[in-house]
Amino acid sequence: MFTERQVRILEILLNNVSGVTGRKLSESLGVSVRTIRNEIAEINHEWKNGGLIEASRQKGYFIKSSRMDHVRKYFFTKGSERAEETAGARGFLILGIVLEKGHTDIFDLGEKLGLSESMVYKEVLRFQKKLFSEYQCENLLMNGNRLRVDADERALRHMLFRIIKNETQSEIGQYYSLMKMLLYHAFDLTEYKWMLRLVKEYFDSRSVQISDANLYMIVSAVYISLIRNNQGYRVRELLGERRADQETWDFFKYLQKQSFALSEGDCQILGELLYNFKLTPNPAKGTAINSLSTLVLEDFCHDVMEKYHFDLWQSRHFYDNILIHIEYMMRRLETGYGVRNPILNDIKIQYPYAYEISMLMVPIIYRYKNCYIQDDEISYIAIFVEHFLENVNQKLKVVIISSSRYSISSIVSRWIETNFQNQLQVDAMIPQHNLEIYLSAHSIDLIISTGDAVVHPTIATYKIEGIPDHYTMRAMNALIHRIRMNYQFREAVKAHFNNKTIRIYREEKEFDQVIRELSEALLAEGYLYDLEEFVDDVLSREINYPTSVADWFMIPHPLVTFARKNGVGAAILKKPVKMKDKEIQLIFLLAIEKTQTEQDGILFQFFRQIALEQSARKQLTAVETEEELLDALVQISNCVEFW
Repeated sequence: MFTERQVRILEILLNNVSGVTGRKLSESLGVSVRTIRNEIAEINHEWKNGGLIEASRQKGYFIKSSRMDHVRKYFFTKGSERAEETAGARGFLILGIVLEKGHTDIFDLGEKLGLSESMVYKEVLRFQKKLFSEYQCENLLMNGNRLRVDADERALRHMLFRIIKNETQSEIGQYYSLMKMLLYHAFDLTEYKWMLRLVKEYFDSRSVQISDANLYMIVSAVYISLIRNNQGYRVRELLGERRADQETWDFFKYLQKQSFALSEGDCQILGELLYNFKLTPNPAKGTAINSLSTLVLEDFCHDVMEKYHFDLWQSRHFYDNILIHIEYMMRRLETGYGVRNPILNDIKIQYPYAYEISMLMVPIIYRYKNCYIQDDEISYIAIFVEHFLENVNQKLKVVIISSSRYSISSIVSRWIETNFQNQLQVDAMIPQHNLEIYLSAHSIDLIISTGDAVVHPTIATYKIEGIPDHYTMRAMNALIHRIRMNYQFREAVKAHFNNKTIRIYREEKEFDQVIRELSEALLAEGYLYDLEEFVDDVLSREINYPTSVADWFMIPHPLVTFARKNGVGAAILKKPVKMKDKEIQLIFLLAIEKTQTEQDGILFQFFRQIALEQSARKQLTAVETEEELLDALVQISNCVEFW
């Protein structure tokens, strides 16, 4: 792999088979004859099959005739592997030269780069600014004519890994070029590709699906570690430092069995990097999710619901996918390995609404981590949100009851399309006398009337008088919020209740007996870990902290015992049980996981709301079968008012 100047020398010699003098080459490229001599020596050193360029007094420099076809083949088939010594990349080459021995001087750099002393100073200053602004590193120091690296080896490798990760995301071929610059003479492409094949075979054997970029990143980090070790630079082991999971340490053991000399210190710093990659078989084994990631997502879903009235909880598939993304985002924040999004500007332009919604993540992260996340991270969240808006979000279906003033109905319809395009979908504009016929064949969430007020017993209705304004928009947002909360109530009921954990008692029962029988039903359905522990905790809590929410309704649950999964055991008592002067007719026994979600909170709100409704009491206590109870709960959830 050659620099841009070296490639230019080869092109000139290809076009002048009889030879070119060193002076003509220096004049063509604007450098000294000495620089040309050094560049040709470097070309001959890099050429795999021996010397490439020869020199004579009569001809000057020329390519051996036996090598001519190989050089042409290189230009036509290996062009993607050439290293381009652009102004932006030159800084990495400077870093690589300094890293080799830990120091160098400006004169040597000028000779190796073919630059004047003043240009070298400018390049060094430019690269120092890049390291500080993009990597917060001040490890490359210049004192007079001397340039050196001043950093702990652990911090230095962390910087190198971040450079590799950030600078090579757009093209896989850039790995070769960047590694050649950062490791300078120590980089061996054949050795690197051999290691690449070895690591790929390992992940394939473990059924680990890893992206091309991550595969090259891992190989590059391991290769850098080995080269630095060979050069005598070692990472000091930190006691108790072990961030990586078991899959990562299995990978390190595999490398060590292949005679890769990785120390415990090497594995620690590499483990921090690999902590950001998913190295578990997919989909056989999932990612371990930290409780903080769940809290962050729950707060985000709650804030999106509050401000934009989108229910991100409605799709479990969407929720699980964005949760995994947030888990790795939190890991990147912990380890300092940020991510870049090459289409950041495109996302801002094409998905401005999704990007704005995603900005709600900024104060949440600051609250938990006391830092601001990168714009790139927000843009990746925006991709998830955009997918939700386009493919998952369930728009509320609207019917407009048009009056004789059809023009007003049209204005309202266009106003809804402009201001609520991601929330409402106008299915029809019909006169009021056709409403019942339409509803018999269609499912509707909201009725909007532009004439007389329309009252429907089960469907939310709203009257718009005249041309809608900002007051109308505020009222519509509040109504949409209430409808969506009712939807969440319904989903919470469906998610937590199971007809096999419902008991209807027509004879008298003791409270302790009801709790035990409901607990046995929950255990049989896989909700509990241990029956006796759960029952004892529930009964002990009731002595000191009763869970009644009305004179007829209780929601007993343990104080310290957690469940295998969330669920509810329900008991309808035709003959009430006495509990501290209260006649309890309905008992909901709650099995709650250690990590609670927003849906659990919504369920508690639902319980407290129905406890205040006398009609709900009559409806629930009158049921005769398990199926009737589930139907009654869903019906009640459709009508509960939420504040």
